[in-house]
Amino acid sequence: MGAIMEILDEYQFVDKLMQIRPENFSRRGAEKLFYWYEDLSEGIGEDIVFDPIAICLEWNEYETHKEAMEDYGVENMEELYNNTVVLPINENTEEILVQAY
Repeated sequence: MGAIMEILDEYQFVDKLMQIRPENFSRRGAEKLFYWYEDLSEGIGEDIVFDPIAICLEWNEYETHKEAMEDYGVENMEELYNNTVVLPINENTEEILVQAY
């Protein structure tokens, strides 16, 4: 089966994600996701299809660690890190992205 593919740079990825699902991620969170998927693509040696709905189902963004721990029912951040992918968004805050599990 053939396909039509579009290669997105960081700006296009973030812009499309924010247009389609603006309530799911902050701009900084969307930028972090772009780089995570870019690294994943390079690591597995395959292109990744941009699917904003799947991205929104796969990831949650939190302003604090406490929110994430409560949402996932874990006692501490170490437990969360041991169960899934956690991406810090900003080194100066507790903002994180958590891959759903």
